[in-house]
Amino acid sequence: MDRTPARAMFAAALLALAPAAALAADGFAGRYGHDMTAAPGEAVWTVRAQGEAWQVVREGDGETVAAHELSASGRTRFWERMQWPAATAAQARCLSWGERPPSLDDLLGEAPAGKPASTTGDDYGEGVLCVVDGTARAKIDWIADHASDWFYYDPFLGVTEVVRLP
Repeated sequence: MDRTPARAMFAAALLALAPAAALAADGFAGRYGHDMTAAPGEAVWTVRAQGEAWQVVREGDGETVAAHELSASGRTRFWERMQWPAATAAQARCLSWGERPPSLDDLLGEAPAGKPASTTGDDYGEGVLCVVDGTARAKIDWIADHASDWFYYDPFLGVTEVVRLP
């Protein structure tokens, strides 16, 4: 009996669960950094569970902001804005905070900037922290060469590879 198709399906299921596995027991909670800090391994943000939601603390100034996990539709909106392959959004988990950044259409139309992002997870704010498994990451040009499954996005820095620190 050939078990190759069953093994392939099992392997695909494991890959689809990779972002969930990266979040394991404590979800997004932890310290995160990137290679633009003064010292290697320096934390830029600390994420804490706050009931059903999250808090992000900026280590540089101690500012604490409320954050929320993006729903499937929130990730889809973010992926569309980034013009990334739509199918890869399902293989990510993202946390977001801050006001929703204006689009170019908003800026050209002189719409008021800084609409608050939804806290239901259906929209993203200025800061977005995501974990994306290597298979999906390889299909996204901007992050395909990252060694880490984690990235951060904001309208000023763009997409930055981050690492979850011990």
